[in-house]
Amino acid sequence: MSTTTPSVLFVCVHNAGRSQMAAAFLTHLTQGRVHVRSAGSTPAETVNPAVVEAMKEVGIDISAEIPKVLTTEAVQASDVVITMGCGDTCPFFPGKRYLDWQLDDPAGQGVDAVRPIRDEIETRIRALISEILPSAGTGTGTAALRIEAMTPEHAAEVLAIYQLGIDEGQATFETTAPTWEKFDAAKLPNHRHVALDEAGRVLGWVAASSVSERCVYFGVVEHSVYVHPDARNRGVGLALLNALIASTEQAGIWTIQSGIFPENTASLALHARAGFRVIGTRERIGRHHGVWRDVTAIERRSPVIA
Repeated sequence: MSTTTPSVLFVCVHNAGRSQMAAAFLTHLTQGRVHVRSAGSTPAETVNPAVVEAMKEVGIDISAEIPKVLTTEAVQASDVVITMGCGDTCPFFPGKRYLDWQLDDPAGQGVDAVRPIRDEIETRIRALISEILPSAGTGTGTAALRIEAMTPEHAAEVLAIYQLGIDEGQATFETTAPTWEKFDAAKLPNHRHVALDEAGRVLGWVAASSVSERCVYFGVVEHSVYVHPDARNRGVGLALLNALIASTEQAGIWTIQSGIFPENTASLALHARAGFRVIGTRERIGRHHGVWRDVTAIERRSPVIA
């Protein structure tokens, strides 16, 4: 491995989307700390539109990318070469690290089929980052992050993060975070989680509330997720949502729902990655700082709860 800036090359047969997604995730998550290349042995002329759409859902635009032809020089200049179905066509140079990722091909697929491929690539990229940038730490969201049950000892940090989200003006109609007593009384005890760094500091939280006392709505909850501004783009929100999904499914809850301001595109993209779908938009549903606001309704229906 290079002692300076690591260099990674992603290679596909047709460069039909997998390598572009991998390169885009690595570039986005490392913010220039890794030199990233993407190439194909017989590349297509343009990026698969379904791949472009799927990546836009997670806040990454690759619409301007132009597929590139694999060259011997690109392989020679890279520390790590990751092939995706074209290992035999990739030149071999001693001292390079070669990996072969077996992934479904998004060519000819719609966005619904591309999403799980995208998410698998992101998971592999985050693991790769922890290997090639071991000092990246919380900058990429994978190292030193742990999810734990929310307890009263987290109260001050949880409410401070809540207030920071409120102050940004795109998270909620609320204008002031509640007291811990009110917060605690409103949230279901088994479905509240915090993300902590290696020092035990709270990076974000997620919690759920019942939508109704009627027994017919036992399996439906409404949730909130907040991440400290300094901890964003590090996988914290997705880790928290996954923890909530796991705890609610274990309890037999079949639907998680929420409302998001349409302007909060980052939150909408995060929830799309976690399997939420948009139900619709309620127009001018409430006034916020003197302005009528729309709210986009989202939900995730569990595929494992009958």
